[in-house]
Amino acid sequence: MAGISIPLNNGTILNSGTNKYRIVSVLGQGGFGITYLAVAEIQVGNVTTEAQFAIKEHYPSVFCKRVQDSVIPESDRKVEYSRSKEDFISEARKLHSLGTENENIVKVNEVFEANGTAYYIMQYINGNSLSEHISKKGKLTYREAIKLLTPILDAVHFLHKSRINHLDIKPDNIMLHQGIKGLTPVLIDFGQSVHFKKNGDKTSPKGIMGVSEGYSPLEQYAGITEFSPATDIYALAATLLFTLTGETPEGASKIKLANVRSKLFKSVPEDYIEGICKALNKSDDGRTATIATFKTNLGIGGSDGGKATEIIGVDTDDPWYKKFSRYVVSIFLIGVIVCCCIFLPKSCDKDNVPIEPDKPQPVVADSTNHDSTTTSQNPEHNVPDNIVSENTSQERTDNVQSAASSHNSGSTAEGNNSHNPEQNVEPKPEVARTGTLSLSYGTWIGGIKNGKMDGKGSIVFTSSHRIPGSSHVANSGERLEATFANGQIERGKLYDSEGNLIKSIY
Repeated sequence: MAGISIPLNNGTILNSGTNKYRIVSVLGQGGFGITYLAVAEIQVGNVTTEAQFAIKEHYPSVFCKRVQDSVIPESDRKVEYSRSKEDFISEARKLHSLGTENENIVKVNEVFEANGTAYYIMQYINGNSLSEHISKKGKLTYREAIKLLTPILDAVHFLHKSRINHLDIKPDNIMLHQGIKGLTPVLIDFGQSVHFKKNGDKTSPKGIMGVSEGYSPLEQYAGITEFSPATDIYALAATLLFTLTGETPEGASKIKLANVRSKLFKSVPEDYIEGICKALNKSDDGRTATIATFKTNLGIGGSDGGKATEIIGVDTDDPWYKKFSRYVVSIFLIGVIVCCCIFLPKSCDKDNVPIEPDKPQPVVADSTNHDSTTTSQNPEHNVPDNIVSENTSQERTDNVQSAASSHNSGSTAEGNNSHNPEQNVEPKPEVARTGTLSLSYGTWIGGIKNGKMDGKGSIVFTSSHRIPGSSHVANSGERLEATFANGQIERGKLYDSEGNLIKSIY
């Protein structure tokens, strides 16, 4: 019956001409095909053994039906069925080539026709899906998630270079293969994938596109008609969000980036939260356009040309001896700083002669000036060290003041007055702090200095107003994440009430 996927019976033998495969069970099925677990005998040296494989059967249920083991197209859909089968074989051969070049894309071994349809033999991954892994282990740290998903990002970049959209990236379609090299993530299920020609046409006639709620962007619900890396990037960002929260993201029509930020702000550095949110933008025009940019926005680099950036706020896996060496160096540097603080002032004060306790101090014109030249250079007016009298003549006092004036001959009268602490006390500038500042048009939460916005923070606008230092006007309900200097914006990003990026300001 057309429209219903009817799988082959367990125990059915499929003969590829090279190997015979026995169907063991159904692994999964959808509108365009059925995937089976199968076994086949293989020869390793002089030993014959059974190996497990996954077999994908071309079965577009809207075009065909099953009669016993054979797949028969509907009489009025023969052209569509035939074209679909040709594309299925073409895609399988393409995947065979891609899997050979990238270890994080499921391997395709051979393609053959039988029972009126086509099949391809894939690597069977005896492991958990990412979805199952999170269900058992719990949500991951940012560093763990990035480490696990970076190979998948590179694999998708590899697909995009060949103008292939996967279109079904989600935790269920990322398998974690436990092998000799450790845990290797592998991207599977290319049933929705579309290969686009250089002229923009797609090689597959798939008019009915499947979607996965929470992982498919809005444009996919209407059908993908042109090559769009941003579509897969949305799915990757949603998958990353799942690993960090342990929750399936809201659907593309419901998701609010403000909620995403709220869920991640304690566990993910701010810059990388924005990298995730930009990749989850509802509009594909405002969304991250390439894997290279996406990786850079997440603070990672790799073979796709993404700029490597240090991930701040997460632990590293450095060996103990590297950590110990850093501690030793830190302690040494602290010791050097302490020694400088103790001994350096004394060495800098070596020209000052200590005053004997019972020896009278010389008359000094300016208590803030320690240079011995502050006394009069005129021998007639010099005061001997052993003579200090309360009845010192006015002439001597005048001479001493004259000496001080001579010493500061290059200063203005206003500058000389600055030596009197009682007359020239300059008000101390306000120390920068973090807090809340009420504005006529909203509320600033962030750095404050001298009563003005200064440093990083955010404004939630309660009325329309021009952003200080910018020609752009923000409307009520919008939020600005920005860096200010003395009340004027240096750079920032403006978001609407749902958290969608409106404008970047530089």
